[in-house]
Amino acid sequence: MDDTELLQRIATFPSACVVVSKQPRGKYHAERLRKVAEALRDAAGFPAWAVSELEELRFHQDGKAPVLGPGSPQERIRLPALRALGYRKAGNHLVPILHTKMLLLGELWWHDEDALGGVADVTGFTPHRLWLGSANGTASSRRSLEFGLWLEDPGLLKAAQRFLVEVLAQSEDLDPDSDNLTPDLVAPDYDDEAMWEAMATLADYDADEGDDSEDYT
Repeated sequence: MDDTELLQRIATFPSACVVVSKQPRGKYHAERLRKVAEALRDAAGFPAWAVSELEELRFHQDGKAPVLGPGSPQERIRLPALRALGYRKAGNHLVPILHTKMLLLGELWWHDEDALGGVADVTGFTPHRLWLGSANGTASSRRSLEFGLWLEDPGLLKAAQRFLVEVLAQSEDLDPDSDNLTPDLVAPDYDDEAMWEAMATLADYDADEGDDSEDYT
């Protein structure tokens, strides 16, 4: 994806994340990636906490899922504007690539109440329009006969969001060391024993706070 105007639009968009096929390594490809990365250096990216399927995910630690307990800090991950997915082509060996040209445009909203009416900092994403087309997002695509259209069917929007959320969940940094599909976001493990102890302590505390009656004779 090296179309200059497209990169400029992505860079100035309030929140955006684009996933492309993992690129081969070499002098030519390295220079192209450098230019793309530089063009999107100040882009805002996309808040993972706006989508429930991504909100729980964490960056792996030494290839393993992090273990969270009651004292673990809340972590809000903002995905960079450009990420990669899949397998890196080496030599003449063919690999499956991400060949889907889709754009899901929607509203990123904020609310100060959760689903139960409690005070909370809630962010969400609501899709409004889906773009499907044939162009690759490259400068050379402008010289080709391409096709594209906007769709607003609710069922298609939901299906597209499920697919693209899975793409984001499986994505990696733009130029990772791994040649294989190696997502850097994973579902965390939880320290169940510590969680139960914290819940028991909280229950005991609530019981003590509620027992404030006095005996009278």
